[in-house]
Amino acid sequence: MERTLSVGAEQRSYLLSRPAGVLGPQPTVIALHGAGESAEGFMGYVGLEPTAAQNRFVAVYPQGIGRVWNDGRPAAMRLKAVLTPGDDVAFLIALTQQLVAEGIADPNRIYLMGISNGGFMVERMACEHADLYAAFSVIMATAPANYREQCRPSRPVPIMFIHGTADPVIAWDGFWTPMGATLSAPDSAELYASLNGCASSEAESLPDLDRIDGTSVTLRRWSGCAAPGEVALYRVERGGHQSPARVKTSPELATVFLGLRNHDIDAGAESWALFARHSLAPGAGPAGAGPAVPLPLPSPLKPAPMKQKSAGQGLPTAAR
Repeated sequence: MERTLSVGAEQRSYLLSRPAGVLGPQPTVIALHGAGESAEGFMGYVGLEPTAAQNRFVAVYPQGIGRVWNDGRPAAMRLKAVLTPGDDVAFLIALTQQLVAEGIADPNRIYLMGISNGGFMVERMACEHADLYAAFSVIMATAPANYREQCRPSRPVPIMFIHGTADPVIAWDGFWTPMGATLSAPDSAELYASLNGCASSEAESLPDLDRIDGTSVTLRRWSGCAAPGEVALYRVERGGHQSPARVKTSPELATVFLGLRNHDIDAGAESWALFARHSLAPGAGPAGAGPAVPLPLPSPLKPAPMKQKSAGQGLPTAAR
């Protein structure tokens, strides 16, 4: 079901998917498409619907203006002069408000997941509005290097990353340009592990269920994190700029240019496994009404000269 929402001078839209027979406030996953995708195309590509139907949660697919999101990377890295996004922080907050006000979303169990440009946007919301969403899933996106100094979530955030080692779009090892830089996938997870006060991590190889997809998965989890924070990184060996899926999907993009797609795990199912463990503390608002959703605050991610560091240096200690 396509719906519209006015946010300031912008007319925004999103797709709402509710399992048959589901009534009242429910756990809700807001899923953000990648650059160049539509909400409808992403809905068919990511394969979240079977997981939503099985676990009886609401799935929401917002549409970015110009098919892009105003994520937390320096504007030059997002080709802002060519692709001008909307006021997406305000949009996502207003969308969250509407879903709660209409009794669709349980205000304590709203989650964000996103792919590529959408994954960067998920990280921005984790940095700026960790109080609104119970957990976060980032697929095929790493952390902007400026987050080492500028990302200070209001609480420890449960977050997971899925990334391919052969991603031709968002490099596993990160990259640097005079306009800005991104961390490697491992250093991105380490960043949030540090912010969450995590201690150590351990890795395990997951079963290679599809031996003909050319990929395999290693899962690294961090322990000793300040509650409710937890951090995980799914390393997709030889994986491309693709969301892992074990269900049949209808990709919108020219996948031949994006590299191999893993079929040992399912991004939607793995994201939900994280989400299902987390809920915001109840009782923050009037009984039966849920907590009030605040209006957007000024972004703490202010433009600043980029320090030319190698990925992994200068990781912050846990936020005070």
